[in-house]
Amino acid sequence: MTEEKVVSVDEKLRGLGVPADVIGKIKTELGAETVEDLVNLKEVDLVNVGMKTLTARKLIASLKPDTTVSASTVVSFDAILPSVPSDASWLEALRTGGVLKVDQSTVISAIRAALAHRAGLFTIPDGLVGLMEKFADENEEQVDAEYFKLRKQLTRRSYAEIFEAIDGLDGSYVTEARKKQLLQRVDQHLWPAITTFYGQLKSWQEAWMQGAANPAMMMGAIMAASGGVNVMPPGMMQPPDTGVLRDHADAVADAVNKVFAGTGVQIAAALAYDATRIKETLENTRLPALTGAANRDQMLRQLGVAVSATYPRLETNLTRFVLAVMRVKDQPAGNEELQYFSALFMLGSQIPWDQLGGSSAKRPTGIGRDKL
Repeated sequence: MTEEKVVSVDEKLRGLGVPADVIGKIKTELGAETVEDLVNLKEVDLVNVGMKTLTARKLIASLKPDTTVSASTVVSFDAILPSVPSDASWLEALRTGGVLKVDQSTVISAIRAALAHRAGLFTIPDGLVGLMEKFADENEEQVDAEYFKLRKQLTRRSYAEIFEAIDGLDGSYVTEARKKQLLQRVDQHLWPAITTFYGQLKSWQEAWMQGAANPAMMMGAIMAASGGVNVMPPGMMQPPDTGVLRDHADAVADAVNKVFAGTGVQIAAALAYDATRIKETLENTRLPALTGAANRDQMLRQLGVAVSATYPRLETNLTRFVLAVMRVKDQPAGNEELQYFSALFMLGSQIPWDQLGGSSAKRPTGIGRDKL
């Protein structure tokens, strides 16, 4: 019995035409130690280490394990549903053009802003200022320069980078009341429309599976396929009509229009910008020491915004689900349509829907501290 040769990361990537300098970065910066690790690479990872987007996409495809299955097997939603762009790409999209439109980047902004609001992200600058001032007072020291940078961020919000192409629109228009109104619209219109759509999708999938799992139907289908005499009535094994799903997808589009009526597009862009600035602030490694915290995790817990490791996946899956629903109208009838809805159901089954809804919905598990 011969011993199977173990292929190294270098050998695998060289065989796929990856340059030596990029291979080095994949190993050192991304931490790929074995060929098995390469399966976990993402397109954005490869772009960040110097690969072109299309080249990275082709490499990701070539690294995927062979998942060839029969036509009756449900396909992976990764191959069918739209992916969620990186922070850099959707924020960059907000800056382009003149008058902003309700497009993919705007919807992403609203979803992420609404979830970030529930997590308490927008309270962080004010909370950090309070912690830093309290820590300085308790230790009879002067506040650090970072304290005044944060205060400036609180009191002098400027959205020139995203509103420079819209004459007459500046930071003074983006008030707390308008932000609150947009977030309320998301709770009142978007979440209910999305959860209702998933409910219909789940019922459709269950009805289809119940027919396929019926022993009598399956036996009839086998006999019919083999030329037997036990032929079922026409349409017995057909999936349920998808018209109701398309109708509810249209209802989601109507909900999106309600959310962004008036100046909702601009307010969503401002919230997205605020969230990005706050995330950049949290990357400052000096903050824990300036607030008296032992580390970043302790600081976040003191601020009441510590989130579990499952929350980012919730955000990604939910955003991807909404984007996919918005593309239902573009799906052709037939097998492609059935594959799309099956993949959408697989994705939706990973989302904790009971944690969404109106303002009365409970916050997603692991977000911040429960308020008494």
